[in-house]
Amino acid sequence: MSDFKKLFKPLGLNDSEIAIYLLSLEIGPAQPQALAKQSGFSRPATYQAIEQLVNKGLMSYVLKGKRNVYAAEPPERILHFGQTRLKELEIKVKEIAENIEELNALRKGDKPSIKFFEGTNGIKSILSDLAANEPEMTYEITNINAVKKVFSTNELQSAHKIMEKAKGKGKAFLSGEISYVRNGVDARRLSEKEYPFEGDVLLYGNKAALVSYKDKVVGVVIENEEIVKTLKALFTIAWQSSDNFPKID
Repeated sequence: MSDFKKLFKPLGLNDSEIAIYLLSLEIGPAQPQALAKQSGFSRPATYQAIEQLVNKGLMSYVLKGKRNVYAAEPPERILHFGQTRLKELEIKVKEIAENIEELNALRKGDKPSIKFFEGTNGIKSILSDLAANEPEMTYEITNINAVKKVFSTNELQSAHKIMEKAKGKGKAFLSGEISYVRNGVDARRLSEKEYPFEGDVLLYGNKAALVSYKDKVVGVVIENEEIVKTLKALFTIAWQSSDNFPKID
């Protein structure tokens, strides 16, 4: 025997509507009280189901004496109901397809996703996210001495291993005592005296990671295409003006 619950549910009928419709098919015309008793649903739930089925053209009623008696419409009616729903759905799908560009335009205006991280483990989580995203290009501004103040030697080595998983190229401004540069990264040295800061800016994909190493290690990752484009533009302006900055081999 077919599972009519699974058969009818995609048509937009809920459990009580399906149960009342099938019961009405079996027992024929009946008052709501009888349908409620035999279905096991409460009277309010039964009345609501009947009302919905009548509105959908799947049940009808006649007045007998002073009371309404309800009966399920023939199964051909639910077939017609399904065919009508299908046509309506096809029209809606076509309308969505016609408006897909407008919908994508709305997506560009999404609020940025912002995540906060704390401690050295939080920073390693950011680096792991970078490696997992496999960006073709990264952009970085980092004070290495500030990093070394909060990362132990073992933690630094662990962070380097994570970074090596990022196979793409990169450009970086680095200050402090530099002992490591990821493969594929074109790095230039910043004067720590001229450019004092204790943080890190890392751009990858459509994400911008900002880290402060002063006092408490705190990082924030902003995921937003336009914000990242703006920061990349600023980085590019700085890079194009940095020919006199020493390159780091």
